[in-house]
Amino acid sequence: MKYSEITVFTNSENAELVAYFLQEVCMDGVSIYDKRDLLSNYGWDYKSESAEQVYGEEVAVKGYCKKEDTDGVLHFLREKFSSLHNAGSLGITVGEVEENAWVENWKKTFRPIYTKKLAICPEWQQCDGERVLYLDSGVAFGTGQHETTSMCLDIAEELDFQGKKVLDVGCGSGILGLCSLLLGAESARMVDVDAQAADIARHNAEINGLQGKCTVTTGSLTQQVEGVFDVVFANLTADILALLRQEISRVVKKGSLLILSGILDVKLQQVLSLYGDGFETLSLREKGEWRALLMRAK
Repeated sequence: MKYSEITVFTNSENAELVAYFLQEVCMDGVSIYDKRDLLSNYGWDYKSESAEQVYGEEVAVKGYCKKEDTDGVLHFLREKFSSLHNAGSLGITVGEVEENAWVENWKKTFRPIYTKKLAICPEWQQCDGERVLYLDSGVAFGTGQHETTSMCLDIAEELDFQGKKVLDVGCGSGILGLCSLLLGAESARMVDVDAQAADIARHNAEINGLQGKCTVTTGSLTQQVEGVFDVVFANLTADILALLRQEISRVVKKGSLLILSGILDVKLQQVLSLYGDGFETLSLREKGEWRALLMRAK
């Protein structure tokens, strides 16, 4: 089977937002090729000329879709891009790749990530560090490279997880729940509506020896989760966070911490208004167009 490779050309400031739009309509595994990352990351060997060939003067954001979906994807993207300003050329090219070739192309962009307390490493590589999370994202959203996930990790590293029960809503690859366990959490419950993502999260728990401390289920928050939790991650979108407002209130208790991410800056006030009556805002994080909130249940 052949797939369409959709490439959008933009600038560094808008690359994450363009990737978000691609993620909405393409298969998981959107990649960003930014020369600034190539030049500033010292933890990856960039000596190979072949690695540098994929980096042009503009940032290239790539996503993949079934060939029959190509026209619909292009229509969606052009509609979304019409509202962007100073975002580079926003030129779009369409190529063709064989089945699974796009997965291998994506893997080349997944490199180790080092934070203050953690190392997040592709399963097929080796990393040094006291707390290393090996990850095969299986092209499910959540490698730590996306700004929304990165902000969640930044917040997590400042929290005390000792003895805490954690819930990760929309867990994707399981990165947030599993990192919480590495940071001392007692247990993690991870749920995702995407069965493929849930399978990958289970796999990642196993390769890190954490399967005994976590439970991964497929389905909605309403259907799959009972009880209350000390820390809840919800790295989703503002619209989904709005839909889950009452359900999230059901799984927390007074003093529980809530980390909300995946919020575009233009949607921040909407989220604050919906959650403000039941949660106190402790901090706000900003990266590019994205916002993340650390809140505490009243």
